[in-house]
Amino acid sequence: MIAPPTLAGVWSATVTPVDASLEPDAQRAAAFYQELLANGIDGLNVLGTNGEAMSLSVRQRIAFMRGLIDAGIPTPRTMFGTGASALADTVELNRAAAELGVAAALIIPPFYYRDATDEGIVRFFDALFSRVTPPPVLLYNFPRMSSIAFTVPLVERLMNEFPGRISGMKDSSNDTALQRELVKRHPELRIFTGSEETLADVLSFGGAGCISGSVALWPQLAGDYYRTRDANLGEKLAQQRRSLNGASLIATVRERLAQTRNDDNWRRAIPPL
Repeated sequence: MIAPPTLAGVWSATVTPVDASLEPDAQRAAAFYQELLANGIDGLNVLGTNGEAMSLSVRQRIAFMRGLIDAGIPTPRTMFGTGASALADTVELNRAAAELGVAAALIIPPFYYRDATDEGIVRFFDALFSRVTPPPVLLYNFPRMSSIAFTVPLVERLMNEFPGRISGMKDSSNDTALQRELVKRHPELRIFTGSEETLADVLSFGGAGCISGSVALWPQLAGDYYRTRDANLGEKLAQQRRSLNGASLIATVRERLAQTRNDDNWRRAIPPL
């Protein structure tokens, strides 16, 4: 499935607000997400790592997806994290995302069995694609969390085995060499870095942009840089991101949102965070 032309730019990997019973709060989320889209952000990556998706059930994730779209979040500017450790859960999540018609599905590899081979990952995607046609698929490369890496050979094998299915990758390892090699071999792939600190690098060799948890704190700056490619704005953006190095990103974003929005509900994370 070919990636839509809107699948580029600065995308916010959003945190998920939850209510006192720890249920995702789609109405509170939608109000803030709409503000991000109106103030410089090109799109939303919902239910990724920053959205604490792996701390939510499939039921909760699907209800949140539907609640956001019902609240008016535009599907062409939204991707959902639809990966899970279990095949059946991944199928169910991708079926829901496909029914909603969002721009992309961000799929982390099955992550519990850390000695899984490339062959095992290929078989997982084969089983997934035989059961459901997801939205355009972005592979989610985050080996620090999944212990499974989407290497160049694995990405190429997935593309060869499943032509037209793999539209790109979010690389949260922020490996510029990996990103550059994938763009060189497959210019049609939408390659996103996971941090605005390296956004200038990925754009310089033809990457699509960034999908970052911290751009929600400075959406206008991030959007302005992407649209103008002004070097001074780029350095300012990178400095902003570097200022968070060493901090817990999810906790920091939640705290700053709670302060700027005068809403303590944004501080509430899902156990174990």
